[in-house]
Amino acid sequence: EQKDIYDKIMHCVDNNVGEIFFLDAPGGTGKTFVIKLILASIRSENDIALAIASSGIAATLLPGGRTAHSALKLPLNLHSTETPTCNISKSSGMGKVLQQCKLIIWDECTMAHKKSLEALDQCLKDLRGNSKPFGSTLILLAGDFRQTLPIIPRSTPADEMNACLKNSNLWAHVKTLKLTTNMRVRLQNDDSGQTFSDQLLAIGNGKLPVDSISGRIQLPAEFCNLVTSKNELIEKVFPNILNNYKNNKWLSETAILAPKNINVHEINNIVLTKIRDQAVLYKSVDTVLEPNEAVNYPSEFLNSIDPSGFPPHVLQLKIGVPIILLRNINPPKLCNGTRLAVKKTMENLIEATILTGPFEGEAVLIPRIPMIPTDLPFQFKRLQFPIRLAFAITINKAQGQSLEKCGIDLNTDCFSHGQLYVACSRVGKPDNLFICSDNWTAKNVVYSQVLRS
Repeated sequence: EQKDIYDKIMHCVDNNVGEIFFLDAPGGTGKTFVIKLILASIRSENDIALAIASSGIAATLLPGGRTAHSALKLPLNLHSTETPTCNISKSSGMGKVLQQCKLIIWDECTMAHKKSLEALDQCLKDLRGNSKPFGSTLILLAGDFRQTLPIIPRSTPADEMNACLKNSNLWAHVKTLKLTTNMRVRLQNDDSGQTFSDQLLAIGNGKLPVDSISGRIQLPAEFCNLVTSKNELIEKVFPNILNNYKNNKWLSETAILAPKNINVHEINNIVLTKIRDQAVLYKSVDTVLEPNEAVNYPSEFLNSIDPSGFPPHVLQLKIGVPIILLRNINPPKLCNGTRLAVKKTMENLIEATILTGPFEGEAVLIPRIPMIPTDLPFQFKRLQFPIRLAFAITINKAQGQSLEKCGIDLNTDCFSHGQLYVACSRVGKPDNLFICSDNWTAKNVVYSQVLRS
């Protein structure tokens, strides 16, 4: 399978054929391996292959990878912009790269808003002076529509499906390639792994029977280890935490996932109190951008606001605890979603060690930076370290991260397409999956329209 896809893409590259392919690859089928091989083959001939991804984590897994927003200069508020464009001129460095590149690979494209793909299409047509789709550039989109879709604040399922790539006019030109063999299972020769893989796909495809009254599914037998309370979940996922929490290898392979930020903050605070070290408090400086508005929005009110994707007003840290980065500071090393462990706390800097990815083990310095939320009726600026605790992270943040041991807190139901599938597929074996749920049931949201070809 992998060789067929590799040969097909390289044939198009060698003959300068402008096709658009979508590589449909569930977790563990070797998608990243194939993409790396294609990139290496093209670059070994001194040609240009551009690797972009929808999330910072997915970008760090690709050699020379960048996030789509950073590489293509896309606007931040895509969902509210009528016709977004890439802010790239013909004479700029990126403009020349897009004119000359043999192939553009977009990983985790299923998380991207359809307008971002349409903006790239328009940009390539302009840069290459060619009115065909994507200016006759060879495009390889890769992802899995069983995973989470673009996030649109305060949206309905209809809004999410409308923002999905399959609802773009460009999708009619896309040819689908499939990877189906689970390489993680094949290489481990583990029968329980094959059963686990089949059960995961049944969840991802929405094939498990749904109870007509509660609208919930029964989790399959031997699919995971079930626990009944949050404290038991923390105990199972982080056993003997007082002795282990300074072990970076252990931290990098372990996390608890939850659907909403509120559950994540609660779990992080419970785990933090179990560690007996002295806590360091960092308070943010919150100011309104318009000086005239300062009377209407006092600093106490600004301090109480906790927007998603933002650090808290009071950041509580201890040496050795895991943190997650909330902004791209220095991609590909420091991306939104990178997990680190606190090494040293200073007044205006935090020294941390990168836990995962190609730069694992490197020490980095994180400064305070100003951040401005875009989804509030007024504009204010928060000066704070762009980090949060990461014993627990949201399911959407975990997409693209592999874990050795994973806990899932389902006391709050999953609310969006693919969340349960993403959460359960972070590990390769059922023994390492712990789920906190009422009587073996869970809410599994799957939009069947999105999975239809």
